[in-house]
Amino acid sequence: MVLYKRSLLVKIPDQRHQGTTNSMVISANQPHVSNVVRSRIPTEHGEFMLYYYRNTLDDKEHIAMVKGDVSEQNGVAVRIHSECFTGDVLGSRRCDCRDQLQSSMHSLGEAECGVLVYLRQEGRGIGLLEKLKAYNLQDQGFDTVDANIELGHRADERNYQVAALILQDLKVLSVRLMTNNPTKISELGKLGIRVDDRIPIEVGHHMENTRYLTTKAEKMSHMLSLNRPLEVPHRFSFLRPLLDSLRSGKMIKAERPLVTVSYAQSIDGSIASRGSDSLALSCHKSLEMTHFLRSQHDGLLVGINTVLVDNPRLTVRHCEGPNPQPIILDSLLRFPADARMLESDSPAPVILTTEEAPEDRKQKLESLGISVIRVKSNAHHRVDLTDALDIIAKLGFTSIMVEGGGSIIGQFLGQESADYCIVTIAPRLIGGLKAVENLHRPPEAAPLVIENCEYHRLGSDMIAFGELKTRP
Repeated sequence: MVLYKRSLLVKIPDQRHQGTTNSMVISANQPHVSNVVRSRIPTEHGEFMLYYYRNTLDDKEHIAMVKGDVSEQNGVAVRIHSECFTGDVLGSRRCDCRDQLQSSMHSLGEAECGVLVYLRQEGRGIGLLEKLKAYNLQDQGFDTVDANIELGHRADERNYQVAALILQDLKVLSVRLMTNNPTKISELGKLGIRVDDRIPIEVGHHMENTRYLTTKAEKMSHMLSLNRPLEVPHRFSFLRPLLDSLRSGKMIKAERPLVTVSYAQSIDGSIASRGSDSLALSCHKSLEMTHFLRSQHDGLLVGINTVLVDNPRLTVRHCEGPNPQPIILDSLLRFPADARMLESDSPAPVILTTEEAPEDRKQKLESLGISVIRVKSNAHHRVDLTDALDIIAKLGFTSIMVEGGGSIIGQFLGQESADYCIVTIAPRLIGGLKAVENLHRPPEAAPLVIENCEYHRLGSDMIAFGELKTRP
């Protein structure tokens, strides 16, 4: 631990010198910050240096978590986070503060350099006592803005002068600000901090905080998109790159939806035993992750063999979120009329079949409320994957998750029809059926790789994941 005491007076430049950094002592009366101590802080998101600051503006002790060397750097990723004891510490679901904090730390941990300034401005500056009073008013029908006003406060009483002084003390030249709040951007500009870019930090909404976030968007001009819940539990924050892609659609190719292949296998590569019995491989924490991923996709696709062997519900049961639309590839319409997924709360499945499937079976399944659509056959008299994905896109799906079985997984991977791959590896030896027996790719085809593959431990399992690419 490095201990030192330093008092640095920093002049806030006037508008003629916005974006410059001044470290000269101008006046003893000028507001300033004093970095009293800094210490190395290893976290699950990476190693930071924690700077402890005092200042001449208030009696509060503000801090900055610094990743890497930010001195004299332009475009430094910066999050200015106002204290929220109820959210940050207790995990209150009235707001999205804890998720924003954890998401910011995760992003900064992956960056070459960055700063998280933690300001002691509880309750948008009104303090913990008044914030709790405001909560009581909100329970009576007031929104977050009107509750503050009812108590005699402004909607937002925060001040970012200390944050600007801290960034100047750290000699940051310009920032890419992680925020949804346009006021924060303009206020920093007035205080001499050049903001090169805004990094959105939207972590989603749920039943408890939707009104809070809607009010911030409508009454405080926060740049929020509330079309689809995208709350990311902290334990699954490592999946943020995929979730960002699902939200932006940036990986969608041509006329097909974004495709995520996800499956669990034993450490020897087995996804099932060689018998006919269903085999549960992943631990409960991994199962929660899978269900969370299901909730973030429009559709969940499996082959008919998975339905016949496992009789799955294909629902989201181990986390909050909407059930995806089940999509079944069933060349000959062997789908059982008593399948458990017909008993669940999820939408009735869409079955993609071939022209060779019996018409009476089609009519029987449609009488159960199932959509049955005929598509082209491939050379093996199975559903042609390219045509199936085209139909799925025309039905309005922008993202689907593929969970199996082995033949389906092999087809999606072999035909390069998957964008993202998530493999759960369980510490078991099965000696059973392999996840990928044959990709059906010509010898001259470039190999598939998981680009920048990352690994994360969940319970007893290891999660390997990344974007799928072909590499010469």
